[in-house]
Amino acid sequence: MTKYLTSLYLLLFLITGISLTWFYHIWKSKPYDRETCAISSVVFQGDKRADISIVFTYELKLKTGVVSISGTYSRDNKVIGLIRRDVSYTWTENKDSFQFYSVKTAKIANNDTISDAELSELVPDFYVYPQRKILYSILDQGPRGYLFTIGKRPVFFCVKL
Repeated sequence: MTKYLTSLYLLLFLITGISLTWFYHIWKSKPYDRETCAISSVVFQGDKRADISIVFTYELKLKTGVVSISGTYSRDNKVIGLIRRDVSYTWTENKDSFQFYSVKTAKIANNDTISDAELSELVPDFYVYPQRKILYSILDQGPRGYLFTIGKRPVFFCVKL
């Protein structure tokens, strides 16, 4: 009888240990409800052009995130610079309207070779300078992504990753 009880207790402890490990892994794998979506775009302004990728990573509970911008900057169809920045941001929301505030902007050394002034001619100041804001309406498009609009004008579609 004691071998039976000992075996039963060992099996119970083994199942408990495996269950606790599994629950801990699930809890740690998504600590802040972090999500990501990405955009690829070409922006023109006269003879200037930026081929950019923008990746939004955000944490719903904390209402914070990072926007990573990368790409090339061209003038007269000749690449003259690289773009690579990370913008830390927070946001406030009211239904489908989101006001993003840039907290910190970090240029990635050797991968960002254009000036802030040049980049600000092509993208909103939120993506270039700290302490700037931009207002988007973000409409959920189901499992594929989000439609970002300004007013009633669609600006871009952000694909969920």
